Amino acid sequence: MKKSIFVLAVAALVFSCKKEDKPKIVGKNAQGQELIVNAQGDTVVYNPEANTKNTEVKKEVRETAFEKNAEGEYVFQFNLEKGKTYPFSITTKANVSQSDGKNSQKVSQESVTALDYTVAEVKDSTYLMDVKFTRFQEQADGPSGKISYDTSAEKPTNKGAAQQWEFNKAIVGKTFSMEITKDGKVLDVTKLLPVRNAVKEALKSSLSKEELAALDNILNQTLSVEAMQSMFEESTSYYPKKAVKIDETWSKKEGNDKASSTMDYTFRGFNDGMADIAIKGTSKGSDSQSNEQGVKLFRSLEGNVDGTVKIDEKSGWISSAKIEKKEVVRMTQQYQGQKMNFSSTTNSTTTIN
Repeated sequence: MKKSIFVLAVAALVFSCKKEDKPKIVGKNAQGQELIVNAQGDTVVYNPEANTKNTEVKKEVRETAFEKNAEGEYVFQFNLEKGKTYPFSITTKANVSQSDGKNSQKVSQESVTALDYTVAEVKDSTYLMDVKFTRFQEQADGPSGKISYDTSAEKPTNKGAAQQWEFNKAIVGKTFSMEITKDGKVLDVTKLLPVRNAVKEALKSSLSKEELAALDNILNQTLSVEAMQSMFEESTSYYPKKAVKIDETWSKKEGNDKASSTMDYTFRGFNDGMADIAIKGTSKGSDSQSNEQGVKLFRSLEGNVDGTVKIDEKSGWISSAKIEKKEVVRMTQQYQGQKMNFSSTTNSTTTIN
């Protein structure tokens, strides 16, 4: 009798193990395999083959940065490769026209900043990247003349341009570290202090004590954690921050009661291995103020933005972008019945990679 009870108990145990409930299916991958979320929060392929717990799974490897879910929406995550270098070069060209109602002047400006992002380590939910400065270039042409420098070219003869060249040439080739989440948020920026120290070392022989102190302030601003974080996150501001369908639009609004801006982004789908995102935006604002002498100042701002961004479908890295912006600023100054009008119109084009 006891032996029969023992056999039944063993049979019941074996049966209960085999009848373990199937976990919740959250979708399917491109191969049609069912996906589940494991205890670590990773999306993995469901493997019903028996192991000691009948729940053996293998980690799902993303094949694209834009993964389609069960609702037909695309969810973005970077899909970068360890050891691979991803270039980022941003060029801005601007033409500025200024007028006081009687006289006018025009100024043209151009700048280039280029960096290389190399994936040093791929973690479960983040990437550790080595970031190297590779080029700086600036050019300005206005009433006072033309000035320019390029760290990829020889040192210019103009004194002001030569100083800018020396400063930026000392930065070129230097590397710092950045850790980002797979959806593009910067978690940490390190190793900037050695970059700042290297610049000071390269320039100290040509600077006075006061100039070195001023250089410290400049370096602490231009090569700060906040500056590097802002530069990277601005470059990914065009990316969808939520699951989106083709032709879906999402918006970003900023501002206060005096000035505001609205940016609209539309995911237009895929073309030749690229995800296309269209950009349209507007900005406006106005304010007024007066001082104790009775001078009143009125200001207004109007602007619009139009552009297209192409993102590599596999890696999620930005392939190219062209963004055109127009901004008009008007000011009126009044004092004892006298009125003066000023205006400034800026047309700029920003290209990436």
